[in-house]
Amino acid sequence: MVSKKITALAGSTQTQPKIVLSGINVNGLPIEFVSQWTEYWTKQSFAISVPAIIRRQYYPDDSAFSVAMHKAGYVPVRTRKLTGKDGRFWLYRVTGKDKGVVAPVPANSKACGPFVQVSHKPRYGYNEVALDGILLHVYGDHIRLLTKKRVRVNGKQVQGYTAKGLRVEVVA
Repeated sequence: MVSKKITALAGSTQTQPKIVLSGINVNGLPIEFVSQWTEYWTKQSFAISVPAIIRRQYYPDDSAFSVAMHKAGYVPVRTRKLTGKDGRFWLYRVTGKDKGVVAPVPANSKACGPFVQVSHKPRYGYNEVALDGILLHVYGDHIRLLTKKRVRVNGKQVQGYTAKGLRVEVVA
């Protein structure tokens, strides 16, 4: 005779017992869920690993879990640096250096634009060229930023350059 094991879930479509939530949330996630995951600390943040069995007790499918984690400030990563074997983790974005965190005010794109260093007297590493109609000494690596143009210097037409749209800094 085979005895049939009777459980509270027999005959129902539920595979896991119904979780009773206290209503306390941590970054929008239930406290009961947060207390069951595994944390791995990194230099500037921490990563978590959530087993599928625990995840499915609180969220009906993976997409609902993913949306909740993104809202809580986590990003998915795959790495083997935390445990030594390849795994999927959720990295918490603590610092501004992590992916996905943007500055409140965008940086000015022209703040670090290209510039050309020039000098009126000869210097080591500077080449004498006609720049915007004047013979100047331009730093050798900066000549590539200039646009070639035929210019007139002292009444003669010579191969020269123009610094249109570039910042020109004069070295004293």
